[in-house]
Amino acid sequence: MPEKIGLLADRGLPEARVRSLLPDLEKAAEHHISGETPSIEFRTGTLPMDDSGSVRLADSAAGILRDYGWDRLVYVTDLPLTTRRPVISQTVECGRATMLCLPAFGFLRAKDGLRQEMSRLVCGKSAGAGTKERGVEDIEGGDVEADTTRVLEGRGRTLRLLLGMTRANRPGQLVKVLSSCLATGVATGGFGIFYGSVWEMSYLIATWRQVMITVLSISLLTFWLIYKNGLWNSRSYKKSLDSVAAWRARMDNLATAATVLISATGVYALLFLTMLLVSGAVVPIQFFENKVHAHISFIDYLKLAWFSASLGTLGGALGSSFDTDESVREATYNRRELRRRQITGLFDES
Repeated sequence: MPEKIGLLADRGLPEARVRSLLPDLEKAAEHHISGETPSIEFRTGTLPMDDSGSVRLADSAAGILRDYGWDRLVYVTDLPLTTRRPVISQTVECGRATMLCLPAFGFLRAKDGLRQEMSRLVCGKSAGAGTKERGVEDIEGGDVEADTTRVLEGRGRTLRLLLGMTRANRPGQLVKVLSSCLATGVATGGFGIFYGSVWEMSYLIATWRQVMITVLSISLLTFWLIYKNGLWNSRSYKKSLDSVAAWRARMDNLATAATVLISATGVYALLFLTMLLVSGAVVPIQFFENKVHAHISFIDYLKLAWFSASLGTLGGALGSSFDTDESVREATYNRRELRRRQITGLFDES
């Protein structure tokens, strides 16, 4: 009788990735080692966390397999796992259940890596079978309940995990929910374009100073959004440096900072493009030349838009926030972990 394979994925990027891979996985399943094509069922769900903040597949796998009548389970999570080294996969129940850590696949070609790994599993093979991936080493017993744990090795393993965590946060989605921030920035920067003194400053200011103002405005916007929405995980300073919890908190904070920084940069880029259109429509070239007493080119309009975008960020966007609190929960590891704890009754208000 053909196997019944269940695919389970966290909401967000894991769900989107697995759903997009379903046609490829169904095709790969035709080459199952048993010679019979298994049926594949996909569900979205989140496994609970234990008291230490870890997702333990061993505690839930048997019940999931039994309740859904699955012969094998493949669970894709966006939470980072560690056994002193970043974990890419863990297998329990004598190979019948495997958990894949999506961030450990990195940023570049992560979808291809996930497709390759899941294709092995739906073919009835074990995780990592058939290919010795560069930078990945098999170890036994990373989790005392796990049959096999595969971890990242090499000097770039932490960076690879961090880039994967940042990608899993989907910074592009945050830009979409920063409409109030963008609107305030456009209003502030656009208002400045109507003043001749802004034209003069943009024309006279040195490029290095423009760069400094840009870096300052994006950095302040990043800081404000993190501070205003309580995204910083202070546990990294309350635990010992060697504890897994402290490592997780530090990685969460780094991923959060990178995510919000990318989103803030995206907002700045949109402000720049908007200011460029506004300046071209509002500022006549003859009037601009009379104000600065020099010949004006398109480069000067670019500098005006650049300076106005910085003013818009500094003057208006710093007072803004994310449009909805739900968007913050979906975009940062700290908030997603909090939601897992609330669901499983492990929420601690202190």
